[in-house]
Parts: sequence; C-alpha cells; structure tokens
Amino acid sequence: MLTDDMAHDRVTAALILVAGVALGGCNRGRVVDSSLPKTTPAARAADSFVHCVEAGTSGCVAPGENHGGWHALHLLLWLASGSPVAILDVLPRELDRHADPLAVQQSFVVEVERYAEALRGGECQSVATRPLPALVDQAARVATERLKRLGLWRRDMEAVVAGLSEEAHEDLDEGHLVRLDCGYDPYRVYLVTRPRDGRIRVVGMTTTLAPVFGGDALDPRSVQTRLDGRTFGLAGSQAPIPEDTIDAWLRFPVEDM
Repeated sequence: MLTDDMAHDRVTAALILVAGVALGGCNRGRVVDSSLPKTTPAARAADSFVHCVEAGTSGCVAPGENHGGWHALHLLLWLASGSPVAILDVLPRELDRHADPLAVQQSFVVEVERYAEALRGGECQSVATRPLPALVDQAARVATERLKRLGLWRRDMEAVVAGLSEEAHEDLDEGHLVRLDCGYDPYRVYLVTRPRDGRIRVVGMTTTLAPVFGGDALDPRSVQTRLDGRTFGLAGSQAPIPEDTIDAWLRFPVEDM
C-alpha cells in the first residue's frame, strides 16, 4: 500500500522524466545557424567554381551542360562593344560555331583552361550579383544602336540580334552575373550562373565587360601587367604587332570606348 510520501515521490519522478524528454526534443529541433557565407546562392556557386578551377581546371565544367544562352549573350556584348573589323571578319564563323552545342562547350572549356593558372594566384572573391534579363535587353539594344551607327545594320543582322536575344532570355532569365574582384591579374572576373535541376551552375565567364554594361576600365598598371602576362598578353607572340595593323582609311567612325 502506497503512503502519501511514496505517491508524492513517484509523481515528482514522473514530472522530471517528462521535462527531460521535452527538453531533449527541443534540443533535437533547435535551429542552428548555417556556416555558409552570407552571400547570394549565385555568388556562392561562383566562388565554389573558382575554387574548383584552381584545383581541377576544366574538370569543373559539367559534361553535357548547355552553354548556348551564355554564348548568345557573349555575342551580343561583343557586337555592342567589340572591334568593327572583327565583327565583319569573325561573326559568320562564330555564328556557325554557335549552332553546334559541342563547339560552344569546347569554347568554354578552352576559356577555363586559359584562366586557370591566373585564377590560382588571383585571390578572387565575389563582390556583386545582378540578374541577367535586364543585361540581355541592354546588350541587344546597345548592339542594335551601334551596328546602325557603324553602317553594319542590315535585315540579316536584325535577325541575328533578335535570335541571340531570344535564346539568351530563354536560357538565362533565371540566372545571374556575378562579379569577382581579384588582388592580382586577372583583376576582374565575371561568371554567369543559372539554376538547373535544383542546383546553380556556372555556364560562362569573361574578364572584360564594357563600362556601358557596368564594367570598368582597368588602370594603366593593370593593363600593362595583362599585356606582359603569359595568359592574356603578348609574351608568347612570335613577333611584335605592327603599329599600322589597322588601316587608317577604313570607313568607320572613331568610337569612345
């Protein structure tokens, strides 16, 4: 037969047991702060890709990935700010390459291989992220205005710009352009990211972006370092570039770049 004291002891023990279980449950469900950097997912993907390239070069490029949207945007940016002579000479060949997904991916692989050595010592870190749809529209608009100004705007060129813009939008409208600043050459890197199958993937990269699109000109010291470097410059060329490489009588107006 239980006495009052024994009953009281059992009730106390039961309460202690219930409290312990409740506290244990709270601990198991406790929210713990993530150790991920306080940046955007696109910026984290870009930083991770650079770290991967530093160790594994082009092995970081996913096989079978579609880079067509980035290549389309890259062509628009080039039409908007590249050499008029190069546009006349190279554009047909680049459009042929653009129609081949394997050739487009190979171009990206070659670019990654080219930058890998410089990225290892560049100390690059993401500093800004911007959505891509507005950049695609701006690139198409600036390219159109410039080609008209240069006298290169024809019906076939109108179709080219419209087609590239449509493809870039279709593939990159959920993507971002991530800017990385570096302590050393290449000084500035832009990576293009987009979501695919629940993951954010890097599908393009460049180290140049015209000021009209939010890029900035390198200072003279940085330019000279790049010209002298093995990765980007003229150190491995067989002969100096003649001063009169571009004919002074070519009928293009001088542009302020």
